[in-house]
Amino acid sequence: MTAGIDRRSAAELIESGIAGVFMKHNSAASLARGIRDVMAGLVWLDQELLEGAWLAGARPAPPPGPRRLTQRERQVLSGVFEGLANKQIAGRLGVSESSVKASLQQLFSKMGVRTRSQLVRVVLEHHREELTSGVSP
Repeated sequence: MTAGIDRRSAAELIESGIAGVFMKHNSAASLARGIRDVMAGLVWLDQELLEGAWLAGARPAPPPGPRRLTQRERQVLSGVFEGLANKQIAGRLGVSESSVKASLQQLFSKMGVRTRSQLVRVVLEHHREELTSGVSP
């Protein structure tokens, strides 16, 4: 929880794999939702904070391995970016929760990351165009 954070610090926190940053000016209800989301394995970041971190962040070289995302990977990523839990993503796509978990594990491996927050960072840094030009979920 913070009253404010500069872009560089936010970028460093995201690169380190934090699961959430809560701004003090947000409501108590928002804090409760953020805590629940983080406890469920989701990432909780203010959109402006994420954008600022993106603009300020050091951009390491893309991880090795396959670079193209499959349609299913893009669909799952869309749900991750919306802050949905695996069960919610599965319901949206009409697949099992296990299928979503398998897709996430493939994405983690493909992107060389271990957490959803790292996945979001790497995708934004290295695959943004592929997401916008890909098939929508």
